[in-house]
Amino acid sequence: MPPTLKSRRPAAKNLWTAAAVVALGAVASAIHLASVLSRADVAQGLLSEGLWRRIVAALGATSSRIGSDQVANVPFGPLLILCGAASLLTWLGGAAVIAHRRGVPFQEALVQWGRAGWLWWIAPFGWDILGLVIELLGFASLSALWRAALPFFYAILKAGWLTTFFVLVSAANRAPAAHNESRRIPGGVWIASAIYFICFGAMNWLLWESLLLPHGDSSMYEEHVWNFLHGKGFRSYLDSGRLFLGEHIQVIHLGVIPLYVFWPSHLLLELCQSAWLAAGAIPTFWIARRHSGSTRAAACLALAYLLYFPMQCLDIAVTFKTFRPNAFEIPFFLFGLDALERGRIKTLLVWLFLALLCQEDAAPVIAPLGVWIAFRQAHFSGIVDRAARRRMFWLGTVLAGFGVLYVAFVVKVALPWFRGGADVHFARYFEEFGGESNTIVSTILNHPGAFLAKLFASPSWVFALGMLVPLGFLPLLSPGRLAVAAPLFGVLCLSSMTNTPLHHFHAPLVPIVIWAAAAGLPQAVVVQRQFARWWKRDPAREAAEARKRIPPEFFVANGKTLPVADALKAQLSSAQTRPPRNPLAIRCAVIAATWCVFSSLISGIFFSMGPLGIGFWDPYSSRYWKDHYVPGERAVRFPAVFALIPRESRVASTDYVHPRFTHHERSYDYSDYRPEVPDDTDYIVIDTRHPYSDIKTPDQVKEYRDHPELWELLPDETEGYFIVLKRRR
Repeated sequence: MPPTLKSRRPAAKNLWTAAAVVALGAVASAIHLASVLSRADVAQGLLSEGLWRRIVAALGATSSRIGSDQVANVPFGPLLILCGAASLLTWLGGAAVIAHRRGVPFQEALVQWGRAGWLWWIAPFGWDILGLVIELLGFASLSALWRAALPFFYAILKAGWLTTFFVLVSAANRAPAAHNESRRIPGGVWIASAIYFICFGAMNWLLWESLLLPHGDSSMYEEHVWNFLHGKGFRSYLDSGRLFLGEHIQVIHLGVIPLYVFWPSHLLLELCQSAWLAAGAIPTFWIARRHSGSTRAAACLALAYLLYFPMQCLDIAVTFKTFRPNAFEIPFFLFGLDALERGRIKTLLVWLFLALLCQEDAAPVIAPLGVWIAFRQAHFSGIVDRAARRRMFWLGTVLAGFGVLYVAFVVKVALPWFRGGADVHFARYFEEFGGESNTIVSTILNHPGAFLAKLFASPSWVFALGMLVPLGFLPLLSPGRLAVAAPLFGVLCLSSMTNTPLHHFHAPLVPIVIWAAAAGLPQAVVVQRQFARWWKRDPAREAAEARKRIPPEFFVANGKTLPVADALKAQLSSAQTRPPRNPLAIRCAVIAATWCVFSSLISGIFFSMGPLGIGFWDPYSSRYWKDHYVPGERAVRFPAVFALIPRESRVASTDYVHPRFTHHERSYDYSDYRPEVPDDTDYIVIDTRHPYSDIKTPDQVKEYRDHPELWELLPDETEGYFIVLKRRR
């Protein structure tokens, strides 16, 4: 039966309303982009200064400098046309997909997609108003936080927009997949892990081939393995020849020895690290499926883990440092947390022991994890057997005490013993609190105000956003688990070197945040119900219902309540901890996991070192792929230098070529950190074109300039790319 005139009028009105929302979203986005692109200091969180200049020039604007700020008068018209065209195309195209997938009329799909989707496009206008208010009030710290948080704000908006499209496309009445208790990993998770391994393994390999892989904090770990196998001790001569245990309690990289004897190369360590980080998707999937009751939601969270840029920075950091043993903590902890949830206590202890072999920073996570086990698992997880509760309590108590004692032992006994009594080197990271371990503790205790000011400063909030936004804030839905990461997070916030997810210091935090995100999936239905209740709230009706209720003080106990049997208690408690089975709960978990994937994907556009990051393709960015992953003239000419150095010689070399000499008799570091070349050095190799090179000509080499009678300048066969000096005998 064709629709009547009365039925067509509301439909047309709804369509015009949706079109108005779409138009308003396009205008608000254009205004926002004009505001962002008009100032380089605001846009720098999104793109490089060079790309910013090209964009504003393409829009017909010219940049100028006002004081210390770069500004541009960006015209509004071109941006409005671009935003309008993008809005119209995505509105029409998205509605067509929704209509096809849902089997609804195209007009109805236009209304649903326009009304729901373009509310996310209007939100940037409120962000601009907030920034204007902050600047008018003169809050410098809040203004810095507002600028730094812009990429995360974009990630939330775009993830919300894409998740809205996913919700509208997927059929609401589709039956969720049945929960499968097996530990079988779907093929999609294996494929995603393989893609991650191939991508980051290739990037690490090409950094090595391009002579852009640093020795310090990267290839020096391969030198440990080489020296250990050749009777030189567990050391790198970067640390003046002392045992490396004076720096960190890290020995996990000795585990590559069975393979290293067949392929003694630093690339083996790099590939092992990338493969093991990719393997972290497996326990992530197991944990998420256990909590969500959905294979699809678990697969989405595993994909979000692989897209999670704080994890990726453990593979290649923002400074292009690559191999770090503490990166192995992430899968170790995830496998251990999976074992904990399955009640495999011995397996848990094995995984935690392996995590401790990666670095001592695992202990500040083990201690609060023990507290969580002692109280959450033993008292609130529904364990009825008193003996089992007692065992869990003592397990948690022992782990908590061990974690605290282990940190104290490493910092005050083990590391100073290997350093000849000197304080731990990482105490220097906290110079604002004294730069010495005893002084740091006393300063925090005596000046709690300074501690709290640093803890709640803008960089700490940005650090927290960097850890939580890529997971769609899901970890906040499991605050108890997230609190396990709180002590170490607080310590990292106290130093400007460690309060970022772009290096490697945050490695122990990553598995805890992923674990909390997995546990937050079943709580998505609670959030949905609370939002629905708030959206449909009727205060008058609620007040009327409240008046009908009998007040609690009028209830009188009659003593006839029957005790609940222990078996029934067990059933009730297990029902509370069992993954949700009802369709609404599973659907909400799938939507939350999808939101998480989109959040990781969009966040990675601004921060990822891989091909999904904008900096990877930006020719003006420090992360541009051609500058790092394509061997240049330096790499082409280096073999001629390497052929001049006999394997039995002792070589002092600058960074980036230093890793190529670690298999020689000795490999000394030639840098500002080592102002004097050891007396037994046979050759000095200077890379004049590496990223931080200050020496360009032989007369700038102090050994050759001050003692030409001791050093001979070998003929240059590299056209000035390298300088090679040989000691005269």
